[in-house]
Amino acid sequence: MIVESHKNWFENERGITEATLEAFGVESSSEDWVALPYDNRMRFRRMAEPRTFKWGEGKGTSLYHAKKMTDKPYAFLCEGETDTMRLYQEGYDTTYGLPGFQTFNADTLKPLEKYKHVFVILDNDADYNVKTTVDTAWTRLRGVLGNRAKRIVLPDDVKDVCEFFDSYTNETFKDITKESIDGRYHYKSLDLSAAPPDYDWLVQGLICKGDVTLLVGEPNVGKSWVSMSLAVAMVDQQNKWLGYDMKHHGKVLYIDEENPHDVVYHRLRQLGLESFNNLRYLHRQGVRLDRNFDKLLDEAVAYNPELIVLDSLTRLHTKDENNAGEMAKLFNDSINVLCRETGAAVVILHHTNKSDSNSSYVKTRGSSDIGAAVDCGIEARKSSTLNNSFNLVHFKSRRSQVGGVKVVSILDNINGQVELATSELPA
Repeated sequence: MIVESHKNWFENERGITEATLEAFGVESSSEDWVALPYDNRMRFRRMAEPRTFKWGEGKGTSLYHAKKMTDKPYAFLCEGETDTMRLYQEGYDTTYGLPGFQTFNADTLKPLEKYKHVFVILDNDADYNVKTTVDTAWTRLRGVLGNRAKRIVLPDDVKDVCEFFDSYTNETFKDITKESIDGRYHYKSLDLSAAPPDYDWLVQGLICKGDVTLLVGEPNVGKSWVSMSLAVAMVDQQNKWLGYDMKHHGKVLYIDEENPHDVVYHRLRQLGLESFNNLRYLHRQGVRLDRNFDKLLDEAVAYNPELIVLDSLTRLHTKDENNAGEMAKLFNDSINVLCRETGAAVVILHHTNKSDSNSSYVKTRGSSDIGAAVDCGIEARKSSTLNNSFNLVHFKSRRSQVGGVKVVSILDNINGQVELATSELPA
């Protein structure tokens, strides 16, 4: 027997009728508790606040279900007793419930082995930690049930089954159930019948818009001279840069967490910078890709540059560069997003390690995932024969043949300016 106050609560708060309570054998054990019968033992729910649960005598976890079940090729699995009862009440009489999605094992789910499809309904929760726990439980459930498990995703504006049927019709529930059988496409496929787009080169054959380019080299080899000269070529609309054809000109966003303030001014003047308004130079502003990336992204989207320079990688984050997972996250969550959202070419300056290897990949400091993540790789390698010179080695490209080597010499001219002169070497 269930007391009137408990019956009223189930009816008013969860939409569950007295007939449904009887179908599940729900009874009041006292003025404060109701008994919810499972196959192997009783579970008690405290009706007064705060809501709590306790188990009666017995061991193990079984599924919650009505006393009489019909024979159908499919079943539903809910979280909690009230959702299970409400779904049963709506006409889905092969409905089972778990007391919680963290309280099951393979043996618990054995009664579901006879069904062709098992529709799993998880609660919606805005709390990130709860959502993560629920998603982990779904992964475990699918691991046990295999392809028979089909996840029903409730609309965002309801938390659970009871709330769903307070706002939506049975027809809507049937539609989303059918959708779970048909499967869902979560990602957009390329239209491979379309004509291939042209490469949008910034620097012909070397740096492409929307790509990440890694410029590596040991300290003081000349990396900043290279990146600053590219910035000047962009904003001053120079036709050539280090012997390459320039295909785009325009605004440059330069983030410098490395070079001293006075050095920046002197080098840009020595390189002949004229179009000051098209170069937005952020000098030691505390930019950290893993901490305040949203601010940088806002800045980049507002400025709309053709080129973004990050000098240097190690100064722009707080992660462990030797950890592949942390570097992958840094690229996936910030650097690649910067490329995708702005369409700009992003050039990252980075240091080499102390390796004697001739491989630019091996010499790149930190995890090999850094070199693997970028679209283009260039190494500034100190010359063993020439002063104020280095070899520019093109060691990676997703779009063009690599292996070319240029000798770059940093030369002072009679006007007090600096020129980066180049000559070719065989690969």
